[in-house]
Formats: sequence, structure tokens, C-alpha cells
Amino acid sequence: MSAVPLELDATLRPEPASPGAGGADPAPLDRTATAAGSVRARAAMADGAVGPGTRLAHFRIERLLGQGGMGQVWLATDLALDRPVALKLLPAETAGDRDRRDRLVREARAQARLVHPHVCHIYFIGEDDGRMFFAMEYVEGETLGQRLERGPLPPDEAVELTRMAALGLRAADEAGFTHRDVKPSNLMIDRHGVLKVMDFGLVSTSPGDMVAGEDGAPVAASALVGTPLYMAPEQGRGEAVDRRADIYALGATLHHMIGGAPPFSGESATQLQSRHEAAVRPRLTEATKGSTRRSATLADDVVAKMMAKRPADRYQTYDELIDALDRASTARTRPAGMSVRAVAAFVDLMCALLIAAPLIALMPRLEENVWVLAVWVIVYPLALARWGATPGRALLDLEVISERDDGRVSFFQAALRFLAQYGAIVVGSAIGDVGALVGNRWMEAGAKVPVVIGLAYVGISVLATGARSIDKRTPWDRASRTRTCYRRRPLTTREGRA
Repeated sequence: MSAVPLELDATLRPEPASPGAGGADPAPLDRTATAAGSVRARAAMADGAVGPGTRLAHFRIERLLGQGGMGQVWLATDLALDRPVALKLLPAETAGDRDRRDRLVREARAQARLVHPHVCHIYFIGEDDGRMFFAMEYVEGETLGQRLERGPLPPDEAVELTRMAALGLRAADEAGFTHRDVKPSNLMIDRHGVLKVMDFGLVSTSPGDMVAGEDGAPVAASALVGTPLYMAPEQGRGEAVDRRADIYALGATLHHMIGGAPPFSGESATQLQSRHEAAVRPRLTEATKGSTRRSATLADDVVAKMMAKRPADRYQTYDELIDALDRASTARTRPAGMSVRAVAAFVDLMCALLIAAPLIALMPRLEENVWVLAVWVIVYPLALARWGATPGRALLDLEVISERDDGRVSFFQAALRFLAQYGAIVVGSAIGDVGALVGNRWMEAGAKVPVVIGLAYVGISVLATGARSIDKRTPWDRASRTRTCYRRRPLTTREGRA
């Protein structure tokens, strides 16, 4: 199935009343404000001003893909290179409007500066017989909005698609652009599953930028433009926006992908704006169950920060967001299994023995277990808090990450994790060592009980964790809100980082 690579939405505001009519109702709230479809535009279409077979420069128009007041999108053939492209051109009645022409050029230039795998590419801009147009990549696939009509997505798939969108939007942000209309219908998924950001018709570079409104008149970039179902509170109030408004809209889109519906609903733009500003977003776990519930919980934590009411409480950069999305993905943050954890723990024990060896030699009166435990209790939490890994984990390319916002393990979390894992063994060993020191055989014998219980607890927990297919968290992971996984790699050059 082939789909339009640039969807043009109807306006949120009423269209001009036709003769004898009392006016039109507002369009659905999933449509873009200011990107208007007018009665005159549709009339021009009906007159066949442009149609299949029409030539514009070296492009031959094949069929209409979509249309609105801001432009029409046609499937066309690039006769020079014999390939399909999508042409966006102004409607006949606005072809001579300077504001509309300038806006189309500005949109094309903005999109042309973004050479990125997750942004729809621009090939050519020109004018033929008074019709301004630009040619762009024709993406064979469907919009995310069309995909969601068939139902919600698995959390990991939704997180991965959001990550692709964030990479594309980061490229726009680095070029100085704010998209201002992030939503499912402006995200295209090709037949290989690659997502591309498209429709930069409302892009802004600064609060003073002007865009063409529904009547062709300039509208400030701080004016109400966007799509109410996904619009950030400050954008709904008509304030100047930056990347954090796009991050909010992308968070609302991620919620829709997993939950099956936008985070808020309403009968009017005003009601939606009020809910975006003050209402409590429903948790994604309410719409999921079974094996996907854990993944949905991780994604829900990311959505919560993406959709924070205040811009200052959201992710401040796309790098922060992408890192959080990676941590929320059980596919990208691959949990460590039973055998590798056991080997890492053994290496840690050997390291503790090695570090404690000089102390054991200097003070032979104390049991060697005392020094080994002392080193382990101190070094283990410090290493996790400082590097996110103990020596054994670093050797096996593992890391421990927190489920907090920044992913860093605090000293308190590391200490709590250690006690939850080895507490019984430490207590039993300490009692036995004290008993040996004071010559109390009852203490020595009784100390073996918590040690045996602690060893059995660790072994059974690791075995039970290894048997799980997805949520490989041990009881000490749950207690400290951490996870042990294979070390994540930095963004690749293809993704926009060296």
C-alpha cells in the first residue's frame, strides 16, 4: 500500500460560510490549526486546474495524495531520473499570494537542510506556469496515524518508533528548527519499518518567526498553531515554544501508540487545552496487561517526563530523551542472564580477596572474612555509584542502571541493592567472625544459618530471574529500582553522532 508522504490537515477553526449556509463546524481536533482547507481550494480542484498527466518542470503528475488550504500533494514521476516523487504545490487561487509562496519556499528550505535517515528528503523546488511547488521523497508505506487505526502497538515497538522520531527532530533542532506539529499523521513509516518525520509547514526558528495563517495572512510563531490532541500547554496558550514543546507532543504520541488513544480527549480545543494544562494523564499500565505490562511501565515513566506540564520539568535535550528511551526499551537495554551474572559476582569476590590480601597479612588476628566483607561492603556501592559497574560487570561488559530519570545509580541505591542481595550473608559472616574472635562456638555455629539462607536466596533468585524471558530483575533490582544489563552503546554516526 502506498501512502501520502506529507499529510495536509484541515483547520481547527471554522471555514468561511458558503452562500446560504450558517457556517461550518470546526474540524476534528486531531487536525492542524492554521493549515486550512478552504471551499475555494476544493472548488479549484473540482475545476481540474491540475490533474493526472499535467507537467510541472520535469515532473509528470499521476494522482492526488492529499490536499488542504496550505497546499496539495500529488504523486508524480520524476522524468529525468524515472522515479516516483511527491509534489507539494499551492492551490490555484493562492498561487500568486506572496505570503503563501514565501511560506512554501521557507518550508522546503527548512526541510532541505535536514539530511537525515529519519526526515523526509526534499529534492527540488521550482515554479512552472505560475505554480510554485517542491518535490520530495515519496515514502512507500503508511503514516503512524494510519497504523494506529488498527490498534495500539507493543511498548518496545512504540518506544523504538519514538526514538526514530526523536533522532529526526534532533536533527531539526540542531538546524535551529522547531517542528510545532508532531503527531501520528506527520510521522511516516516506510515498508522497512523506518520512521520519517515530515510536514514542516509550521516550522519556526525563533519566537518572532511568521507563518501563513488559514486566510494567508502572517501568523506569529507564538500564535496558536499545532494539533490540540497533542499540543503542549504553553503552545496551546499561544506562547513562544522550543524543542520542549515538540518533546511534549512526541510524548503524547507515544502515549497514543501504547494506550490506543491520545492522553486526553475533549469536545473543543479549549477543553483539550485545559486538560493538557491541569488534568492527570491516565497511566499506560491501565491499558496493558501480561508480559507487556512491565515494558509499558518503563515507557510510562518516560512519557510522564516528556509530558510534564512545565517545560522546565521535561527532558531538556533530545540526547536526554533518547537515552531515557533506550533505558525504557527491553530490546535496546538487553538484560543480563543468569550465567553472566554469576561469573560477574565471582570476579567481584576475587577482586575483594585481592584488595583485602594486604590487610589480612598485616592483621592476621582477625579472620580473613572480616576484611573481605569490609572491602566488599565499601567498594561495591562506591563502584556502582561512580561507574555504574563493579569490576566483574565491567569485565563482562555489563552495567547497572537506575530507573530514575537520569539512569545513574545513587550511593543509597547501590547500598540498598547490596544489602538486599548479600545482607543475610554479611550478617551471618559477621556474627561468625565475632564468635570466633571471642571464642563463642554457639555464635559460630548459629551464624551458619543466615549464611546458608542467604546463599540459597541468592541462588534461587538468580535461577528464577534467568527463567524469565523479558523482565530479568532480581529481588534486589526491584528493591533498589535498578537493572543489570549489557552496556549500551553511544549513538552511531548514522544516527547523527560520531
